[in-house]
Amino acid sequence: MSFDSKKREEIKKYILRKIAADDKQLVAKTMDSFGISITSVKRYIKELVECEAIMLQTDCACGYRLLEHITEENISLKRNQMEEDRLYAAFIEGYLKSCNVNAIRIWQYVCAEMLNNAIEHSRGKNIHITVSTNALFTSVVIVDDGIGVFQTLVEYMAEHGWDNPCTEDALIELYKGKITCDASRHSGEGIFFSSKAVDEFAIWSGAKIYKCGYGKNIDVIEHRLLACASRIKKIGTLVMMTLENETPRKLSEVFNMYTSVEEGFMRTRIPVKEACLTGEPVARSQARRICNRLDEFKEIVLDFDRVEVMGQGFADELFRVYALAHPQVTLCPVNMIPEVEQMIRHVSRGQVPENVRMMENFFEETN
Repeated sequence: MSFDSKKREEIKKYILRKIAADDKQLVAKTMDSFGISITSVKRYIKELVECEAIMLQTDCACGYRLLEHITEENISLKRNQMEEDRLYAAFIEGYLKSCNVNAIRIWQYVCAEMLNNAIEHSRGKNIHITVSTNALFTSVVIVDDGIGVFQTLVEYMAEHGWDNPCTEDALIELYKGKITCDASRHSGEGIFFSSKAVDEFAIWSGAKIYKCGYGKNIDVIEHRLLACASRIKKIGTLVMMTLENETPRKLSEVFNMYTSVEEGFMRTRIPVKEACLTGEPVARSQARRICNRLDEFKEIVLDFDRVEVMGQGFADELFRVYALAHPQVTLCPVNMIPEVEQMIRHVSRGQVPENVRMMENFFEETN
């Protein structure tokens, strides 16, 4: 059977994805999916080896792994001499040749935002940049040796009315967005939108982790982040970002999910599991931390992915007490198991407030 070039590329891309997932049924699934022989599958694999897209790896279940091309740069920060666009052009842009237009635009934005943070806010002396590319994905890691993003925010919060803030408080505020230690020059949107633009996003600082991923296993993100952090001696803030080279996602779509022309940044999304660092959402104090500053937004998407238990106190504080006191703020719980949804209805005494809007999936609703 003879395929055109487009079909052959589709088969190779399928093989690459199975290898990335370390699927031990790589050969059998490729045969079944495309109706080709084992000889044909092995020929495609051989071509991928010869073009250095993959390599043999005996300790992998599928027998192969994606071949990584890694470059690293150490940059000394000299105040008033470093600009993020020039750092991006000099140390990152040249390694993105396999990326499509969508990916390039996303990388330009997120790298500029994270490099600017390192230059202007970290109080560090050095930046370390690592770019890793393979046939499917590109990862960029940006590390500074400053005081750390969470500590910077804790200092800002202590000076602006927060009662004895800690790094956990700073992390929760970072998930919401609209917070910055320099409001006169920054909007507090960079980390929020960058984390939504790429496939995987994580920050390591002071042994605390901020993480976000598009339908990915965020535990895997955490393991990769820890492995990366263990290689570097002095870390103020470490940012790790991964994006598919041929992503269909457009940067404008990301902004449209959370902004409007009339009201600007009016919607935020809070991953409840990550925001409740001490465990499952059970306490009123946890809910109050989440409620802080929510009135700066018009709509709050509360993502209950991986939440197995929600306490009555947490639910009552958020979905009854806060909701009734702030009718102008719409709360949208998503990705709930039946027990979580039942608790919301229980504390609402059968009458869920009008500004609590149940949604199946935020991304399906807004796309």
